[in-house]
Amino acid sequence: MSFIDLKNLLPQSLTRNRIKPQIEATNVLEETKKLIEQVWGPEVAQLVEPKYVKERILYIHCNSSTAANALSLAKKKIVEEVNKACQEELIKDIVFWQ
Repeated sequence: MSFIDLKNLLPQSLTRNRIKPQIEATNVLEETKKLIEQVWGPEVAQLVEPKYVKERILYIHCNSSTAANALSLAKKKIVEEVNKACQEELIKDIVFWQ
């Protein structure tokens, strides 16, 4: 009987079952929400909702044009900080919509 090291099995399983992109997208959404709350405060965080990631583009819904404008001015920094928190480049751009 041969044993399989779990450290090797889990990443293979995630990739094979196409779960890894979903986990990465979830991490991006969580890290984005945390970052917005830390930098702009809970008031702004309540006005925006990171919705999904598609083809390395993060889509964020904003209930306020003021919040959307403030975040769009810091788009590059948000991309850098979220990728840094996720420890790999998972997003390359952000789209804001109301």
